[in-house]
Amino acid sequence: MKIIDWTVTREVNASINVCIWNQWDHDHLNYTHRGYSETQILFEDDGTTLMFHRLKVPYIPFLKINTVEMTSFIKDKNTVVTYGFQLGIQSLSTTKYEEINKDKCLVTLNYKFKLSGIQVLLYPILKILLPIWNERAWKEDLPLKERRQKVKRMNFKDFEGLPKNIEDRKFDGEIDFNIPVWRLRKSDNKLTEHIFYNFKKN
Repeated sequence: MKIIDWTVTREVNASINVCIWNQWDHDHLNYTHRGYSETQILFEDDGTTLMFHRLKVPYIPFLKINTVEMTSFIKDKNTVVTYGFQLGIQSLSTTKYEEINKDKCLVTLNYKFKLSGIQVLLYPILKILLPIWNERAWKEDLPLKERRQKVKRMNFKDFEGLPKNIEDRKFDGEIDFNIPVWRLRKSDNKLTEHIFYNFKKN
């Protein structure tokens, strides 16, 4: 058995809640991140999401894999964990957010992969691909975080837009959000088309 344990820390000009919103905004996956060809939710409530993904492996374009992931708040409101299974490999990613100031935070992301048996042969490949994939995903997500931070400071409301009066386009309070993140009606959303989909609000 081998364990991959890799951590990266970055600063971002966005509040903790904007960053966590981005992580729970499942709508953006198929449109923002290269490689995701299909994403569907099997179960969600106000603290957990279980999802199915079909995606391409970076730099191996002919290889598509299926993965199941569960994302949840387990430790505290500023820590998000995701358990995953890719090609039978168990993974755990833990994202911790620490406030630098109300519009800037520190993001620490730790990945762990457990490889057993023949999976151990993939160890050197995963060690190379993991930082590459993480850097790409970070760069793809960054404009979403920065744009949302900017418009929320302009008092933007989801599905309403900016205030009509220019003088009302300023907000200095805490940027909040709710889980599940608001999105298109479930009947119109491909994320919820899976036959196993179940929604439960605690």
